[in-house]
Amino acid sequence: MSQVRDLALIGLEVPNKLSVVLGHILPSTVQSAVPCVPSLLYYDPQDTLLGFAFLVRQYIHGSTLQELESRLTAEDRRELDRQLGRLVNMIGQHTANSFGTLEQVALGSGTRSWREAFLVHFESILRDSEDVFVHLPYAEIRHQVGRLSPVLDEITLPRLVICDFGRPSAVLLDPVSKQLAGITGFDSALWGDVYMGEIFEDPSPAVLDGFASRDIDCEPDLIRQLL
Repeated sequence: MSQVRDLALIGLEVPNKLSVVLGHILPSTVQSAVPCVPSLLYYDPQDTLLGFAFLVRQYIHGSTLQELESRLTAEDRRELDRQLGRLVNMIGQHTANSFGTLEQVALGSGTRSWREAFLVHFESILRDSEDVFVHLPYAEIRHQVGRLSPVLDEITLPRLVICDFGRPSAVLLDPVSKQLAGITGFDSALWGDVYMGEIFEDPSPAVLDGFASRDIDCEPDLIRQLL
């Protein structure tokens, strides 16, 4: 087993580039007020103790939604969706002064325009796909995203969003009570539009109820959800 994997089992991690930034962000934002987010217990970016940068986070016990989904009743799932809706709302209350990845904003290279930040982020994803020869209609995708992107100018406040939020493999449940125990996936976090969260791809009424949102039925909201 690798050094990184061994350390992760006890909540001790060798941080990658993004998690180094998270080491600065989590103490003053999410972990201070939001439940189900692993607390940061110690962060050493200077290699002073172990000879390499590391962080120690709270270990969250639980099984993934992917593992337990078939055992949830309809009411269990509705309650979980409400909890997830409330949680994504709470996380989104944390704001920044510019849009972009956590690293970009932390280094002062974010942008004032969500449309600009989104298009840069989206283009990087397309280029990654092109580099590994994934066959997609790239010209048409770029055209349609560019055509729809002006609606993103309505987003003027950068909010903390976890793009993988709601993914079954990133949601941890108590295996006995079936209650939400925690979330993972902070490597996908950025400052942007909360609708970037995976949970909004096809939100249930319970998710929207927990999020305290009206139904997503007006055209700008539908376009943001589509993008």
